[in-house]
Amino acid sequence: MRKFIAKHQITGLKITFQFDLNEVLRIMEVDGDWTPEQVKKILAKVPTGTTEMLEAIKYQKKESAWIFSEISDISFAAFHKRYPRKVGLKEITEKAYNKLSEADKMEAILYIAELIKLKNDGTAFPYPATYLNKKYWK
Repeated sequence: MRKFIAKHQITGLKITFQFDLNEVLRIMEVDGDWTPEQVKKILAKVPTGTTEMLEAIKYQKKESAWIFSEISDISFAAFHKRYPRKVGLKEITEKAYNKLSEADKMEAILYIAELIKLKNDGTAFPYPATYLNKKYWK
């Protein structure tokens, strides 16, 4: 399965898409406070396959309302491997990670690269459990 996330930069609304190997959309989840009108509007524009999603990622502009990303592994192991500061009890971090929605897991992993850039000024990284519980990526 290939997993993608789309996040609206202004409202913070998120959509996760999961496509099978035949590029058939199998799961679409919305996260946030969606109105019925917004859901209806999105359903009319659902991507037809992974090719369309990859094009949306390739040609997206920074000023675009929706930002698209792909992530293939959203397991705790993938998060723990990428997170630069491995302090605190791993079990507590894993418990915090397992409480997150699929969309938040994807965002948490994707935001790590941005967090590393932000912390180049010498400020300390938060403990991984704190990063997850306080949702630093939002």
